[in-house]
Amino acid sequence: MLLAYQPPPTGRQVWMEPYFNFGGRNFFNPFPDGFSKIMLIKDHGRIFDLKVPKTIKFVYVCGKGLSLFANKRFKEGDKIIYLKGKLIDINKVNPSPETIQISDNKFLDSRDYVPEDFISHSCVPNAKFDLVKRQVIAIKNISKNEEITFNYLTTEWDMKKWGTDFKCICGSKNCFGHINGFKYLSRAEKLKLKPLLSPLLLKKIS
Repeated sequence: MLLAYQPPPTGRQVWMEPYFNFGGRNFFNPFPDGFSKIMLIKDHGRIFDLKVPKTIKFVYVCGKGLSLFANKRFKEGDKIIYLKGKLIDINKVNPSPETIQISDNKFLDSRDYVPEDFISHSCVPNAKFDLVKRQVIAIKNISKNEEITFNYLTTEWDMKKWGTDFKCICGSKNCFGHINGFKYLSRAEKLKLKPLLSPLLLKKIS
């Protein structure tokens, strides 16, 4: 599952300035149309170039690490960003931690980092993942400077299997507690999430 809910692992460094020096080489952000920043992430010696649309921004949140925030107002139903990544078959390729489950064996894997990797979980989210259109969609009005969140339980069947389960700290009175995956919810809990579920998880309760 996504790394966004956890502090950045040891070995990862992040730059968000438009101009910076790294390893004796200068990097300059030309601010191309449609993007406010190019963020460089160095993860255990590998450097990733992460383009950040003007409509979103990254904010460091204590206890979570880098998280995705709205840089404009989104109305309910608005597209926030497109989902990127490469479709992989877990029978052939080991998934990275930055995956979104599409089917029992297929995952959308963004191991080179894309903005949606930094969307944190919430049991009361303001966005959902539309895996048919491959978009992140606002499910309520989102104010500028508000964190963008979605419920990991609406896409992931069995997080315990991959060791990506975690204790939720969203603070909601309706918090699910430990996030193990949709598989481990009661039928009542599953039905409550029905409007937000991925096609795979909808089939699991039909």
